[in-house]
Amino acid sequence: MNIRLFLISPILILFQAVCHAQGPDNKTLLTVDGRKIQAGEFIRMYKKNLEPGKTLDIDSYLQQYIAFKLKVADAINEGYDTTNAFRNELNGYRDQLAQSYLTDTQIKEKLLQEAYKRSLVEINAWHILITIPQKASPEDTLKAWKKAIDIRERIIRGEAFEQVARSASDDKSAEINGGNLGYFTVFQMIMPFEDAVYSLDKGAISMPVRTPFGYHIIKVTDKRPSKGKIKVAHIMKVVPPDADEKRVSQAEEDINNIYKKLQEGTSFAELAQKYSDHKESSSKGGELSWFGTGEIVSEFSEAAFSITDTGNYTKPVRTNYGWHIIKLLDRKAPGSFAESRSFLESKINPSYLNSISKKALVEKLKNEYNFNINQAAYNWFVKNTDTLIIKGSGKYHRDKMPKGPIYSFANQHLTTNEFADFIEKHGQMVSTDKSSVFLSNCLATSASDHLINYENSVLEEKYPDFRYLMTEFRDGMLLFEISEKKIWNVVNEDSVGLHNYYEDHRNNYLTPRPLSFDEVQGEMISGYQEYIENKWVRQLKEKYNVKIDSLVLEEVMRSLTNE
Repeated sequence: MNIRLFLISPILILFQAVCHAQGPDNKTLLTVDGRKIQAGEFIRMYKKNLEPGKTLDIDSYLQQYIAFKLKVADAINEGYDTTNAFRNELNGYRDQLAQSYLTDTQIKEKLLQEAYKRSLVEINAWHILITIPQKASPEDTLKAWKKAIDIRERIIRGEAFEQVARSASDDKSAEINGGNLGYFTVFQMIMPFEDAVYSLDKGAISMPVRTPFGYHIIKVTDKRPSKGKIKVAHIMKVVPPDADEKRVSQAEEDINNIYKKLQEGTSFAELAQKYSDHKESSSKGGELSWFGTGEIVSEFSEAAFSITDTGNYTKPVRTNYGWHIIKLLDRKAPGSFAESRSFLESKINPSYLNSISKKALVEKLKNEYNFNINQAAYNWFVKNTDTLIIKGSGKYHRDKMPKGPIYSFANQHLTTNEFADFIEKHGQMVSTDKSSVFLSNCLATSASDHLINYENSVLEEKYPDFRYLMTEFRDGMLLFEISEKKIWNVVNEDSVGLHNYYEDHRNNYLTPRPLSFDEVQGEMISGYQEYIENKWVRQLKEKYNVKIDSLVLEEVMRSLTNE
C-alpha cells in the first residue's frame, strides 16, 4: 500500500461525518509566512481530532496546528508543490473528490429505492417485437412504428395476443411460446422494456416501446409479490430440441423410472449422482445455486416455487431442455432494502447511472445559473443547417450569422461563432437528416459540457467543505514529503547522532541490569525522531513569521466552547 495514501485516506472516511461543518465566519485566524488560514479551516481540523466524550485544549491544539502549518510552509518554500509528480497526484485526488459534486447523488438513491420496490414484484408479460436498427433512417423508423401500431390495433380489436405474436413477431421464440416471457423481476429485462412493464396495469396493452432491438408491443397478464429465492436439487434427463421421438420417449421412460425409485425410498442425492445428465450438479447430489424468478427457465422455476415444504419434490417436469425432478432444499423471503442494497448497486449499470445523474445535474445547474437560450440565434441555425453540415462536410456562412451568444448562464456564454465551430466539428453526432433534431443534440451536448466544466472550476469557491478537504490533501502530501527528508531519512541515516542521543539519555533506561543500546534501540529511534522534529520546529518558528488574530481567536474559542 502507498504509505502516503494510507496516511491521507482517513480524511476521505471522515468526510461525510464532518460534511457541512462551518466556521463562525471566513475571517483569517492565522497568517503563516504570509499565507492566510481561515478560522473555519482550523475549527474543522480541531473538531475532526476530538475523540468522543473527550475535550481538547484549544491553546495546545493551536500550537500543534501552527507547527503543522510551519512544516507545510517549509515544503512550499523548498518547491515540493511544484513537481510534476506532486501536481499529478493532487489533481488525481481532486478529480476523484469532484465526482460527488459533479453528479446528482440523489438520483442514485432514487434509483436504488425504485429498483428495490420493483424487486418485490414479479410480472408475467407477453411481447411482440418489430425489429429496427438503432441507427435506422427516419423513413424506416416510421415504417416500423406504423407496423407496431397496426399490430396493436389488431389485438385491441380482439385478436388473441398469442396468435398475433406467432404470425407477426420478429422474435423467433414467439413461434414456440406465443410471445410469453414468463415471470420476471427487476434487472432481468433491458431498461426501457422494464420501465414499460412496471408502468402498465394488469391486462393493459402498451403503445410501441422502443429498445435497441426495435419496437415492442407488451401485454402484462399478471403481477404478484416476489417469491424470494429458493435452493433446489434436481435430477435431469436431457432431451435436445431436435431429438427424434425415440429419444424423447426414452428420456420420459427414464425419468419416470427414477421417480418410481424415489417413491420407493431411494435417496434423491444418490439417484442424482447415478442418473442425472446434468453433470455440473450431479456430483453434488443435484444441488443448484440459489435462484429467484426469472433467473432460470420458466417451466423449471414455476415448478420449483410451487413446492410447499422443504424436502418435497415434484413429479417429472418437462422443459425445452429435457425432463427434471426437482426437490426443494431451502427458501428465503425477499431481503430488506438494507440487505438488498449491495446487490442492487452491483446491478445498476454505471454508464446508465452516470448518464442520468449528469442530466439531472445539468438541469439543476441550468436553473441555478439562469441558463438562457438566444432563441432568435438558435432559429437561424435551424434554418441554415443543411444535410452537408449535419454529415460533417459543410460550413456555415459566417458573414450572415447573427452576432452574440447562442446561450448564456452565470458569467459564461457561448457565441454563435463558437457554436458553429462546435457543430462543424461534431457533424454526424446523431443519425438524422432533420436539422432540428441534430441542433437540439448539439446544443444539449455543448451546454452540458460547458455547465459541468464551469461548475468544476468553482467547486473550491462554492463549497467550503471541498476547499478544506483539498487543502488537507495538499498539506498532508507536503507534510509527508518534507517529514521524510527532515526527520525519517535523518533518523535512518544518522547512526552517529542516534548513538550520541543514547549516550545523552541512557540514564532514562537504567534497570538493576543496565540496558544496552541494542536492547533499547526501538525506543531510542522514537525518542531521537521526536528530538529532531522539535529542533526543526524551533528553527521554523525563527525562520517564518506567524501572526495570530487574537480577536478572531476569541470568536473561535467561544464558538468551540459553546457547542
